[in-house]
Amino acid sequence: MFYCGIDIAKYRHEATVIDQAGAAVQESISFANSKEGCEKLLALFQRLDISKEGLLIGMEATGHYWLSVYGYLLEQGFEVKVINPIQSEAFRKMYIRQTKNDRKDSFIIAQIMRFGQFSATNLAEEDRSDAAAEPVPAGSGGYLRGLQASGHCAAGSGLPGV
Repeated sequence: MFYCGIDIAKYRHEATVIDQAGAAVQESISFANSKEGCEKLLALFQRLDISKEGLLIGMEATGHYWLSVYGYLLEQGFEVKVINPIQSEAFRKMYIRQTKNDRKDSFIIAQIMRFGQFSATNLAEEDRSDAAAEPVPAGSGGYLRGLQASGHCAAGSGLPGV
């Protein structure tokens, strides 16, 4: 089993893939918040010969920026868990060096997935605009339609109004 942690940001995300033992399989990668960026992430999984069934992906619910990546990865058939940033902050405190940066955060999110110590925010399949623990900002359907028009990851994601 492999675990991918994605640190979400406005323009560029950072992803780290770890194995069952918790070791990074390669350096983290940075990818754009665009369809092409998401395809770069999928190419990494393919290059590492990681199947959808052998991978659990985790990301933080950071503003609304996670929605497009989340929708795209779900559409591709991946298992994706969204966690509250407070959970990764608590996990970070276990490490001696508690510095925060995108690479370390993506690694920590991957470790959280590996240990299974999280409460996921899952969006219902029939209406992904109703988050269980994190409300989606009002008007997100319009935002997601804008992402689709601009080529962001959400294009064709199956999210409401997209």
